[in-house]
Amino acid sequence: MFGLSKKADYGLELMLALARNYSHGPVSLKKIAKERRLPYKFLGQIAGDLRVFGLVEAKEGRGGGYFLARSPKKISVAEVVEVLEGPVEVGACFGCSKAKLCGQKDIWAEVGDKVRKTMKEKTLEDLIR
Repeated sequence: MFGLSKKADYGLELMLALARNYSHGPVSLKKIAKERRLPYKFLGQIAGDLRVFGLVEAKEGRGGGYFLARSPKKISVAEVVEVLEGPVEVGACFGCSKAKLCGQKDIWAEVGDKVRKTMKEKTLEDLIR
């Protein structure tokens, strides 16, 4: 069944924390990890991935930390999840050698399309309201 990995879940938590702080400047990962009870080192790896793909930026030094590269209303949930996990897929049909013979594939493809559509329509701003 469809579910988010810890990486995607923590990544969304990080992005939501940054979205809530969007107009107030950078936030340290230590602060976010402590407040959200997330593993600091893993959060650092996730932030690095999000930075490579241009979703977050970082400022070093005193008063530094991470911040969103774009407005929360311009970053979709799908974009965050796909950066961290790859394409959103539902069901086990993808890559299955029996998919052509299986009667389930059509329903899972339809469910996957609806999940992707919903995730693309929802932004970080929607989630922090």
